Amino acid sequence: MGRKELFHSLKAEYERRCRRSKKRYESLKELLVSGGSHNIRLFSPFPFFDESCLGAYVTDIDGNTYTDFWQGHFANILGHNPRPVRDALGGILDAEQGLITGFPGTRQGDLARLLLQQVGAEKIRFTTSGTLATMYAVMLARAFTGRDTVMKVGGGWHGAQPYTLKGISVYEGGYDHIDSAGLLPELEDVIRVTRYNDLDSLERYFTQNGEKTACFIVEPFIGSGGFLFSSPQYLQRARELCDEHGSLLIADEVISGFRFHPGGLMSLYGVTPDLSVFGKIIGGGMPVSAVCGRREVLDLCGPHGPTGRHVMFNGGTFSSHPAAMAAGCAMLTYLLKHADEVYGKIGALGETARNGIEEVFRSHGFNVRCTGRPQPGLSQSSVVGVHFFKTDIDRIDSPVQVWDPSICDVDLRDSFFKLAMINEGFFTAHGYGAISFSHTAEDIQRSIDAAERIAVLWKTHGIHQEY
Repeated sequence: MGRKELFHSLKAEYERRCRRSKKRYESLKELLVSGGSHNIRLFSPFPFFDESCLGAYVTDIDGNTYTDFWQGHFANILGHNPRPVRDALGGILDAEQGLITGFPGTRQGDLARLLLQQVGAEKIRFTTSGTLATMYAVMLARAFTGRDTVMKVGGGWHGAQPYTLKGISVYEGGYDHIDSAGLLPELEDVIRVTRYNDLDSLERYFTQNGEKTACFIVEPFIGSGGFLFSSPQYLQRARELCDEHGSLLIADEVISGFRFHPGGLMSLYGVTPDLSVFGKIIGGGMPVSAVCGRREVLDLCGPHGPTGRHVMFNGGTFSSHPAAMAAGCAMLTYLLKHADEVYGKIGALGETARNGIEEVFRSHGFNVRCTGRPQPGLSQSSVVGVHFFKTDIDRIDSPVQVWDPSICDVDLRDSFFKLAMINEGFFTAHGYGAISFSHTAEDIQRSIDAAERIAVLWKTHGIHQEY
């Protein structure tokens, strides 16, 4: 059995298990673009449709139950529909509050205090998505510095906003290209791309372009680029170079914020950004994001911002939505009270998963390496990326390594392994995903056992010989 036959059999098994989901998907394609409203959820051959989600598990409309490592785009650190957040939402609705009113409400101040205290920032403004928050952060940086150029790293995803839609996907030409139609042509030159964790590339960029650069936006833990941590030295040097050249350092902590400890990842590296962007976990499952940082930068979006430098970060109808603020407060309060228990457990499970997945695949002849291992200064990590490499690699620190098909077997990871794990009862992302507080040691061991069954089947059918 070759790859084509293997994928056909995986697809046939999936379709057999998910007949109602297939029918639902076919009908939705007549209404929604490609059958949905978020492309990453529309995996091949079709997505299953969830009927209930609680804790570590998801049940679809066909009655199949999956152990979920996607967990709401990695937002659900406590698992699906955690009791503290559900209680908070029920309470605010019972008090005849919770739906949008258009008034300030009382809870945005509570969430703002919690966030500012934990991340060490001076001011904050809320919005509803990481995409909007990174866009506003870049606009603030450009207004504050009076410069146009935005620097980011290849493989870095900061949402579908115009100032960062370059250098996301790897094609034959690498990361130096615009990734979306519909953008102003001058953005090709406005957005500049450097290599993640490459100090020499960073130094060269600032030497050549620093005086015209408004900001460097970077994820201390890069998500879609492969579940990779930035080295502390890289971020520390970025801070120094931004200071030397008058540029702002923007930390995109939409994924990393409150994932590894109750605060921002940058603080563990001793680096203070000018602006930080948070999302996902801080909303407790509701649409909340925030831009926070230096007072004089954030004040540019206030109603009395200086003429010519005022930034129209005015929020939107659902910014600081009262129910979302209540959910965010409940989530962060729980994480602060139970930090040792939560982060200790999910970090230990992450280490078990990474070691176990690598061991079973390597024992059957596959060159598998897991990303998500913590950097110095970070005691634990609950994220796991699984990658099938075509060559031996000593250190994985660049998105190029996990997305270049000449280096990593992207198709085996994102198509074959994903579908095989779904058929085994596990939903994964980036090869595996993020572990929540609701997951158990038994869940992790079952996922390792499933990976071994997959490796044995592939080896039996000669798939490993295609490396």
